[in-house]
Amino acid sequence: MNRSKIIGATALASVMAAGAAHSEMAINGYFAGTLTDNDGGGLASTFSTNSIYVSYSDSMDNGMGVGLTMSVTAAGIKTDVNFDTGMGTIGLGIGQDSAVDSMDSNPACFSLVNCWNVAFSGKGGGAGVYDDGDAPSGNSIAYSNSVGGISFKVTRGMETDSVAGTAGTAINTDDSTDLVNLAAGDDPAEGYTRLSGTSATEGYDAVMSFAAKGSIMGATIAAGVSQIDYKGTTTDKDPNFLTVGYSIAGLNLGYAVYDSDDGSEETHMGVGTSVAGMDVGVQFADRDFTTDTDYMRVSVNKGMGAASFGIDYLETDVAGGSASDTDKWVFNYVVGF
Repeated sequence: MNRSKIIGATALASVMAAGAAHSEMAINGYFAGTLTDNDGGGLASTFSTNSIYVSYSDSMDNGMGVGLTMSVTAAGIKTDVNFDTGMGTIGLGIGQDSAVDSMDSNPACFSLVNCWNVAFSGKGGGAGVYDDGDAPSGNSIAYSNSVGGISFKVTRGMETDSVAGTAGTAINTDDSTDLVNLAAGDDPAEGYTRLSGTSATEGYDAVMSFAAKGSIMGATIAAGVSQIDYKGTTTDKDPNFLTVGYSIAGLNLGYAVYDSDDGSEETHMGVGTSVAGMDVGVQFADRDFTTDTDYMRVSVNKGMGAASFGIDYLETDVAGGSASDTDKWVFNYVVGF
């Protein structure tokens, strides 16, 4: 090690030692992967989480607490800063979740890995898809507190301007010689791929998101709504959720409703328990949309210390015949430190 590196390392060690008496720092990581048999489509290997988390907490001179969490994932680096004011917590940073996203977990789901989407149709928005408000919120400002045993959170996203499109050309994907000129703001027709220019992008007003969670007579109840207002012709929407979890006689019962507020609503019910050292659960869901869909998922999981393993069987029944019905097997594994 050269002299400059020795001096730098010594200085860093001195700073860390000086703050060690009243601060805390931790690092951990998490990987969640799957092997999926896609109902005749072959075996696919994917992962849902590949992350390293670094957290630091301390107190300021005025006695208020401050915490910083940095997450390193395949999508990039996100940092959250939270200030504990003694009258609630104010959150800032590029990794702040919307209020709904932080509380809409599905108590009717018992999969080791595949509960993060909460609704079978997803949670990222789109036509008939439940939207937790996280993506359109951008870098939110958050306030959270707990009063009378009820935890609540409010977030305000950042306003996004609409962006006009620019003229360009597109190519017909069925005929490479068929080029089409596009006017500014136009999107390529179906079957065309844009070669140059840009499509118009619709902006949002600041997205407000509200969520609360508490316990009533032994049942854990959570509810929330995001207000998503568009600046263009898209209809505004207020996607919302309600979940109820209850444990009795060794059984974990769950109920959830995810309403996209644009024509789709998913209702979930599930029950889970422990058998022979393994966690097992069954989940049923019904999606009311243009084409109704029923789901059933059976999950069996086994924790083995630093690693956990699980198997899901997912049956999808689409109304109007059996052509779109699927049966899927998924092997899940999780490793953390």
